[in-house]
Amino acid sequence: MIKYPCGMIEDLIPLYIEGDVSDATKEIVEKHLKDCKNCSSLVHAYSNDELKLNDFKEDLPQANTFKKLMRKLKLGSLITAAVAIVAAIAIGTIGYKIGEKPKNNILSPKTIVKTFEKQSMVLKEDSSKSPDKFELSGLKPAIFVIGDKKGTLLVYTFKSFVEREDIVEKSNKFNDPYYSFNAKNALLVYIPTQNPLTEEEMKSIGETRNLISDIVFKYLNDGKVVIYKGESTSWKGTFTLKYYEHWWEDEKGTLHYDAYNETSPLVKYKMTDITSVGSINFEYKTTAGEGKSMGSRLDKGGYSALGKSGGTGAMPRENEDITFTIKWNGKKENIILKAQK
Repeated sequence: MIKYPCGMIEDLIPLYIEGDVSDATKEIVEKHLKDCKNCSSLVHAYSNDELKLNDFKEDLPQANTFKKLMRKLKLGSLITAAVAIVAAIAIGTIGYKIGEKPKNNILSPKTIVKTFEKQSMVLKEDSSKSPDKFELSGLKPAIFVIGDKKGTLLVYTFKSFVEREDIVEKSNKFNDPYYSFNAKNALLVYIPTQNPLTEEEMKSIGETRNLISDIVFKYLNDGKVVIYKGESTSWKGTFTLKYYEHWWEDEKGTLHYDAYNETSPLVKYKMTDITSVGSINFEYKTTAGEGKSMGSRLDKGGYSALGKSGGTGAMPRENEDITFTIKWNGKKENIILKAQK
């Protein structure tokens, strides 16, 4: 039975607790928890309704920070190549939901505040700062203090994500040390209390940012996780897809699409001669794109986590296969991965 690394399971724990994973993913997490005290403790911590913000220790995925994420994301040796042109993406995404009526879910500041409170992150209205300072094309944000003086959260709510995209793209207002998060028709901007001067301050900011990202991804953007698995003679492969997507029908009946996805490929050498493997060359292909890693190394358990990549373009679907190709020591094997139901 394949043993998944803690880093992968830790990414899934918040979604597992909320029931936002498939049955197969749930089984994977629960099998891991039986043998791992650290991850079991993390589940207990997340399940504690009284948990305070600084109790969160893990580095949660920044799945909805868009351009800022792409600048900061650690890709390692993984190089992702998009193979679908814009027109193909538009046709594919709209065709995927053909016949479905868009829900046009609108987020209000009140809904956002309540959502954060349910996740033990209290937002208190901040009257000490002027909304005029943060105006975007005439739109002023609601301003909140995060928890116990953990910083400031600006909340902009637009008529739709179409309007949000148009205004935010033109403004280019929020750069470091601001962190922005897209959530349907809303834009959330986290401003740390101060620029970090110590490692402890940097850690606190990272924890707050990661928790905001997790709440936005799971609860405001209805984020999902799909795990694809497969194996060959010598290798086992796992491909994790985290994503959200929304459709919006405007007053003219035109359908608009908003999405984000993050992918994480992982391979494990099944044989016992791990130290003899040396470096491996790895490629993966999906209908939405492809990527490769040259000269990757296995850890002591025989795993190679081949980096994360993310973006707003096309993504694989659950009914599609993913192909891994692994080359090592003059050998080559292919793996066909399928989504776990």
